[in-house]
Amino acid sequence: MKTARYAAVPSALTLVLITGCNSGSGSSAASSQPAAGGSSTAVASAGASASPASTQQCPTSNTRSFAKTRFVTDLGLAAGTFHRWLYKPYQDGQFKKGANGRIKAGIKAAAITALDIKLLDNAKKNAQANPTLCKHLYQPISNAVDKLGNLKGEITSGNLTSAVATNGILGSILSTAKQNGLNVTETTDQSKAS
Repeated sequence: MKTARYAAVPSALTLVLITGCNSGSGSSAASSQPAAGGSSTAVASAGASASPASTQQCPTSNTRSFAKTRFVTDLGLAAGTFHRWLYKPYQDGQFKKGANGRIKAGIKAAAITALDIKLLDNAKKNAQANPTLCKHLYQPISNAVDKLGNLKGEITSGNLTSAVATNGILGSILSTAKQNGLNVTETTDQSKAS
């Protein structure tokens, strides 16, 4: 039952909201990110130029079955859901105070953030299990997981500046994956998750 593990999203949402409420006004790392209208070029290149995992940490052969396939599936779902239910509403101003449907958008964003953290963590484990993925994509995936973690605290305050940084890092990861022969298709169909 591939979709059964996503049935826990509402309870994960509760945990995210409770954790976000207790975490204060957000992460200090978020304040150094560009504003909504700012450029994400510097952020994207920061994700791309992050030093890859050292060769000693990377395996010389696959340590997990279908690591590349699972990586592509998890990354495609994480990118698709992030763009559909978090980044696009952020660009449209749906998280600003007084915006129509702000609470509903915030609830969806919190649930998607929890889901995407799990999916990117899965992708990170699959990247670590493959020599090529480990060398080129492990560190950028780790950076994306960290940025999504920042979003948990920001969602409750309505300040989602980490969304811009996360979008830049995801774009960099998708580009690097393509350069390494992996065509990742963004999707929101959770039944395709590995």
